Amino acid sequence: MLLAALCAGCATVTGTDPGARSLGAIMDDRGIESVAKDEIQNAGEVLAASNIGVHSFNGVVLLTGQLATDALKRQAQQAVERVRKVRRVHNEIVVGPPDTIVSRTNDRLLSTKVRAALVGDETVNADRVSIVTRNGVVFLMGLVPAEQSNAAAEVARKVLGVQRVVKVFEHIAPPAQEEEDEAR
Repeated sequence: MLLAALCAGCATVTGTDPGARSLGAIMDDRGIESVAKDEIQNAGEVLAASNIGVHSFNGVVLLTGQLATDALKRQAQQAVERVRKVRRVHNEIVVGPPDTIVSRTNDRLLSTKVRAALVGDETVNADRVSIVTRNGVVFLMGLVPAEQSNAAAEVARKVLGVQRVVKVFEHIAPPAQEEEDEAR
């Protein structure tokens, strides 16, 4: 069993699947999220009391939530940009009142509905898509070919309750194109 797990990791290290993340990349993302949350907490009393979501995928960080001012929004982003291994920050924090428990519960349900729709769609590799929902806005993250990112967004848009879809994908070459590139 351990050997199978190690061999699965080898496939991503050798580059046979550019959309797969290694265990190390997954652990890096968890570390980024933890340290970024701490940085936000330590950046000021108002930020410490806020409900800011920090989501990392392959070193790309998505910030969600609500803050009272643009200055606080910038302050949160600057705190996260200082974190080691953060490659880019997508600051989707909204200036406005905090969300409610009901809104957060609805967002969890909406994420589940979007996940189910993606799993049921043949054009999207749902395992490569991370879903974050905030106030009815669905954020899609992952390492996918451009056509899959577009297909995933279309699937998500059709889910009842989705207000808007924001793509935070990194694009990779589709598998057939990669093989052609290697042959040249």
